[in-house]
Amino acid sequence: MHHCSAEALQAEASSFRCRDASPSRSKSPHRHPGSTAHDAVWPWKAEIDELHEELEDSLEDLEDGLDVLMILERAYETTLKAHVIPEPPCPPTKAALSPGLASIPEESPIITSAGSQPSIPQSPELSLPKMIPLMTGSSTALVAVLQHSSSTPPPATSPPRPFIFQNPPDTASRKETHDAVLKIAHLGDCMGMLVRDENIAWRSEEMWSAFNTPVQLGPASSARPRDAQIFSLPVQSDDILILASDGLSDNLWDYEVLDEVVRFKRSFLKSDREGGEGLLGRRTLAGMLSEALCSRARRVSERRGRGNEDGVFDMEDEVPFACRARESGKPFRGGKIDDISVLVAVISPATDVVRSSL
Repeated sequence: MHHCSAEALQAEASSFRCRDASPSRSKSPHRHPGSTAHDAVWPWKAEIDELHEELEDSLEDLEDGLDVLMILERAYETTLKAHVIPEPPCPPTKAALSPGLASIPEESPIITSAGSQPSIPQSPELSLPKMIPLMTGSSTALVAVLQHSSSTPPPATSPPRPFIFQNPPDTASRKETHDAVLKIAHLGDCMGMLVRDENIAWRSEEMWSAFNTPVQLGPASSARPRDAQIFSLPVQSDDILILASDGLSDNLWDYEVLDEVVRFKRSFLKSDREGGEGLLGRRTLAGMLSEALCSRARRVSERRGRGNEDGVFDMEDEVPFACRARESGKPFRGGKIDDISVLVAVISPATDVVRSSL
């Protein structure tokens, strides 16, 4: 749901602001003193302004802490309010389609008197169309909020998934330190993954009601934001968070995603360990890794399955979606063409200035 990112950003901005020293709230960008004729005929302008005001008011109580489920619930409510269409006009009556001669008004002459101006008939005012809810459409949801904490963060609410390709963590060489908590709300088949060092520390579980039928939010869906999985994950510097649509997880196995992360991390964070690029290296890593994951998943999605003459296809060429299809008794070969969206974030240490404002 696209509203989630906007609410999270505004909620995070409000958390860095003191309540008694906060500046006056700026006016909505949709409200300008000199409105034009185009603004007057725009039918949804008033509704958009109201949504902006409600959003600003609803985020005031988030200054003392961020509740990821609250953000998801309010994003869902805001989306439902904006998910509307104009009410279709009523079909014309039979009399309106074929009016009789008596119903056609004759042209009335304009009568003027001495010293008076001729009266000009006033055109009827344009009425805004009535908006009704759009009952089609649905979406999965994945929201992540990074919150700093001075106290020891709670352990992860869900244990990490086991991976046979994962190297055992070297707990004896260094002590784990955490000064922030990553709060995640997940619903559907979108993918969340947290990589620490060169291991997968956490991976979300897909939520399906049936094969290729993920749990989704929507006007016609019985699922609600409260059905989302909630996680609290302690994080540390240089952890890499990946949020992606199912177009990535349907075409790339987890070890393939980890392979891309390790390859780019070794290149872009090498200078940071030597006292070099720092934040610039992390930002470059996030952008380049996101592009690389999208490109690799797209190449796989466009790949056609290779089969043998006896109808048995190559298992090594199987993508995750094809594996789930085979387990459900449905034939599928090659890649899964779908939308692919990948967001990568590299956890960076907060500066002393930022820490003092928390």
